[in-house]
Amino acid sequence: MDILRVALLCSFFFFAQVWSLPTNCVLSKELMEDSYKVLNTGGLFPSQCLAERVAIHFPRNAFYSETTDQVAGVEKAVYQTLENIDALFENSSDPELDQWDEQNWINFRGLIYKQIVKSKCIMKNSEEAQDFPSREASLRVYFETLSSTLKEKDFSYCAWEIVRNEILRTLKFILDDTTLFKSSKS
Repeated sequence: MDILRVALLCSFFFFAQVWSLPTNCVLSKELMEDSYKVLNTGGLFPSQCLAERVAIHFPRNAFYSETTDQVAGVEKAVYQTLENIDALFENSSDPELDQWDEQNWINFRGLIYKQIVKSKCIMKNSEEAQDFPSREASLRVYFETLSSTLKEKDFSYCAWEIVRNEILRTLKFILDDTTLFKSSKS
């Protein structure tokens, strides 16, 4: 009977400790950098696709913050960007994997998914992000344009290269120009 009590107490203290651990609700700079590197292994924009290139307005305002009060809005915008990237790939036919490295494609999709799972709590963050609706609207237009480009160009190799180039630009901007990773080591 004493062994049962000790086992129950140990179990209680174990679960109390696990449930009381703080949840880190942050974006991972390391995962963001890894995503960028994996997608960037595709090289420069192909010269055979230059004629098909289209101008796509990049939503800088979605990631811009003037004050630390706006960081919650930027975090939510980055999370929304990850979700939009995932949805773009989920709702589109895959690129021709004979022209794209299949393992890099799989790795990139996995990294995006991992970031979404690890930072899902950002959207539930209690901090008010009053400017988030305008950030979200800018991102929606941007990703709808990317999706339309893929459809209009019949999911061709060049269409996917346009999208890859835009996502690289987005990830680079997030890594370099937002305040999210300025003070963190990773």
